[in-house]
Amino acid sequence: MKKTILCMQTPNVDSPLLKQPDFISEYDCVIQEITSKDKLLTCLKSLKEKNANIVAIYGGFGAFPMIGGLTPELINHPLFPSDTLRCIALCSRGYNGYDLGALKEHNIALYNYQDAQPDSLITQFQIDLVGNDVADCALWHVLEGFRKFSYQQTILRENGHTVKARSTMANSPEADKFAFGHELSNKMLAISPKGKKCLLLGLGSIGKQIAIKLQMGLGMEVHYAARHEADVKDQGGFHWKFHNIQTLLSENDDSELNQFNAVVVALPATPQTYHLINSEFLQKCNKELVLVNVGRGDIVDMEAVTEAIINGQIRHIGTDVFHDEPKVDDILRNDILQSTVTPHVGSATSELFSQSCEFALTNIVRTTSNRYKDEPNHSDLKLCRVI
Repeated sequence: MKKTILCMQTPNVDSPLLKQPDFISEYDCVIQEITSKDKLLTCLKSLKEKNANIVAIYGGFGAFPMIGGLTPELINHPLFPSDTLRCIALCSRGYNGYDLGALKEHNIALYNYQDAQPDSLITQFQIDLVGNDVADCALWHVLEGFRKFSYQQTILRENGHTVKARSTMANSPEADKFAFGHELSNKMLAISPKGKKCLLLGLGSIGKQIAIKLQMGLGMEVHYAARHEADVKDQGGFHWKFHNIQTLLSENDDSELNQFNAVVVALPATPQTYHLINSEFLQKCNKELVLVNVGRGDIVDMEAVTEAIINGQIRHIGTDVFHDEPKVDDILRNDILQSTVTPHVGSATSELFSQSCEFALTNIVRTTSNRYKDEPNHSDLKLCRVI
């Protein structure tokens, strides 16, 4: 009897693993686009009636959170295959919405994505791919905060005339009067990021890639705040100044935060990071602050940010993640001068989609295939096993 893998999202159809004869002979891969809890239960009921031996679930990019999460109620539901299910493999790093205690109780392994080390079963594996791709997104938002290219592009498209576009931005009464282009609306100026100070909140694998791109690409002076000083010897000899994050946030003297022209958030969502960026934080910051968030949406208190922008307290907010995602705050939708938004696509490249899909499927095979019965604690699995 073949083992069944339930794919709650469509994996990479060009996956080399899916085309291997050994895989095809051992597994039935059932692909269903699961968009609700009811649809999942209907699918599970159908598979149960066919006596399917569901050994793994391919969770893709947040399939369970999209339907309300993998809760104890769902895991203990009579239709959920907790008696045969050995693992759930994700394409994402984040695993919010998964009840780890309930999974552990049923001895179901949960794997997330990692690319800190090459996977021995995947050819042409790219190390730090997710960090590189998210860093591209962060770099764009930071550059936008200083130079405002997207705003200028919008004005140019409306005018269809380069001189008139620059004059319009400069609020010149004479449409044909020459304007250099550095003057923007509300007396704001386009400024260079070169030599400006940027504070990174978090220096994990993504944070390190952001730091490299900001320093080498934009010429910025990079600082970082974390609980402990990081070992950056393997980052090509970069020397980024360390700030203890607890000391930095509790510092009564505003000068520490005030020195930075940009702050980039690259932290995970935890109880400790919830609304880390709040009114108190922003009041200590530079009035020309460019704030960028590629971590998690609830790290930034958007009410505080909205108030800060309206009151001229900060220069720019750029974000790829949102407080009440998928909903986007009004100020982010409407303010094209002082905000830039991307729809949570920091890591969304074709290369990462293919690699993360292959990685998730490989984790499933390692856990459930007889070919790996002699190595249940394979070192590659340890890197990405959540529980």
